[in-house]
Amino acid sequence: MAAPVLTAGEVCPKPKAQITRTVAEYLDQWLAEYATRKVAPTLERYRELAGHVKRAIGTVQLTKLTTLQLQRVYNSLLDSRGKKGKGLAVKTVRHVHGLVHLALKTAVKWGLLKINPAQACDLPPVPLRESPAMDQHGTTKFMEACAGHWLRDLFATAFSTGARRGELLALTWPDIDLDTSIVTIRKSLEQTRHGLRVKETKGRKIRRLNLPDASVQLLRKLRHRQAEARRMFGADYRADLDLVFCHPDGNYIRPDVVTKAARRIAKKAGIAGVSLHTIRHSHGSQLLSLGVPLPTVSKRLGHANVHVTATVYSHALPEDEIAAAQIWNDAMSQTLNPAPPKLSPKPKSPRVVSIEEHKKPA
Repeated sequence: MAAPVLTAGEVCPKPKAQITRTVAEYLDQWLAEYATRKVAPTLERYRELAGHVKRAIGTVQLTKLTTLQLQRVYNSLLDSRGKKGKGLAVKTVRHVHGLVHLALKTAVKWGLLKINPAQACDLPPVPLRESPAMDQHGTTKFMEACAGHWLRDLFATAFSTGARRGELLALTWPDIDLDTSIVTIRKSLEQTRHGLRVKETKGRKIRRLNLPDASVQLLRKLRHRQAEARRMFGADYRADLDLVFCHPDGNYIRPDVVTKAARRIAKKAGIAGVSLHTIRHSHGSQLLSLGVPLPTVSKRLGHANVHVTATVYSHALPEDEIAAAQIWNDAMSQTLNPAPPKLSPKPKSPRVVSIEEHKKPA
């Protein structure tokens, strides 16, 4: 196309200025137009993670963002951006990086960037840490300590099913078939800054678990007591929620209330470092200890795959370690300390008699 001919006094028009976005502006746009639809259940957490980056380099132009700038943000978060001046946990910083990487990958798809500067960042691996688990003795001590507690039925069901905290708190009576002893776990209760909300389970998986007879009897008694509560509260009872584990008026129990109660009961029982997740972890460990196949345990816990279960439960309960050592000792100890070979009796050497001894006396 030929350039326009200008007459005297005319000025050549300036080209339209390219739209520039800062990192903060783009992250807000990405959260609004992408994350809201793709990852709605974790949107609040995404905003929190994005806040770390926006505070550090939010004013940088998106097209001028470099790998080095991102790497410095991550290093700073690891060093001194946590509580009391301590660095954030490696797992948290990796979550920040995961969000940034996904957001910038989307920017490449949208034609806002040519390359993803987060692609070449290096982060340390998450340190491996064994999750605590209670054996049968620890479970008994915990349940004895919560005798008479208003959340005892919830804790007992947690021990017998390995269900997550939010899954138990979102459980409704239509999810439980007491005649077939099957519970269907299809949703979870989440506590956010804006209140409580019901969401899909982790991994969006619906799973069905067989309940042990002891749990079925416990739940039958709980339902009977709830019927009494419904009559007492009348129209004020939240019958519309139809929750299994709830406040006396049928309303939701906040997840943090359950967590604090579990810690207090564990302290009373003299068990250190116990949380509600410990109960779930104990369920899986105890099943494996009793010889239940790994795929069955994985399905019961709702893990993404068997590999996750194998990684999380790579440890063994102390008594299993002792038993394993004893089994090996009974079968293989002779390979380390072989018994000395039995020596056959030495044959007697023939007595050598000299010629003089054979001579008869004269």
